[in-house]
Amino acid sequence: MNTTSQILRPMPVAITALVLLTALGWGVMFAEAVTMASGAAAFMEALCAPADILGSRSTAEMLSRLGMAIGMWIAMSVAMMLPTASLLIVGFADRVENEVSDRARAASPLAVAAGYLGIWVIVAVMAATAQAFISAVLSGIALPPATATILAGAIIGAAGFYQFSPLKRACLVTIRHPFAEEREAALTHNMAAFRLGLHQGVLCVGCCWAMMGLLVVLGAMNILWMAIFAIIMAAEKMVDSQRLPNAIGVAMIIAGAALSVSAVGLAPLRDAIGL
Repeated sequence: MNTTSQILRPMPVAITALVLLTALGWGVMFAEAVTMASGAAAFMEALCAPADILGSRSTAEMLSRLGMAIGMWIAMSVAMMLPTASLLIVGFADRVENEVSDRARAASPLAVAAGYLGIWVIVAVMAATAQAFISAVLSGIALPPATATILAGAIIGAAGFYQFSPLKRACLVTIRHPFAEEREAALTHNMAAFRLGLHQGVLCVGCCWAMMGLLVVLGAMNILWMAIFAIIMAAEKMVDSQRLPNAIGVAMIIAGAALSVSAVGLAPLRDAIGL
């Protein structure tokens, strides 16, 4: 087998695509952070802030700002979510290499990656648009700091409880075993491989929407938090046990409760329960 054939094998293609696209996503976000601030601190600046559509002087400017926000959300989705699909994409490439003898008939792992990312591009467009309009609607509402903190804690706690839901568990089981069902057509037809990627992308949204929602609702669009959430989501997909998602859920519930309690202190709680 010559060098070109070795390079174009499904496994090198899959690994190269994962590394390059993930690096591109993080690179775009880092570049945007640098343009927003100066110095090394820019890396820690908030990113993907809601598009300021109310501050637009024209429809064209509003659409331009919204388009920039959507572009950053797409970059964030690629950077955060593509690595979590490595089990799917690399596993698909491995099956193609081992089970498809005729390389001319072999489907490309890029088709699976395209289907998976296609779902997250749709989610990115919806999230950026929702974030912009929610920000616009709430811009005239001044919540007391304590109320805002209590709501933030409640949202974190709700995301923690979702970790124990049947839907979350069902999505995780299928994601961890993407080839449990026989999908022979996907190995030899790019369109079938693309549909496999779409299916896994939908399952991934079902698994991760609550955590991604925290970034939207709480505005925690910070590169450090993105990296932490990406590691968490990748780990719970790759560790074939319910203990990790449960532990994450417990931690989020405790964190949410602690945040809400911090807004009012312990005295009102003691009075409420008669202590």
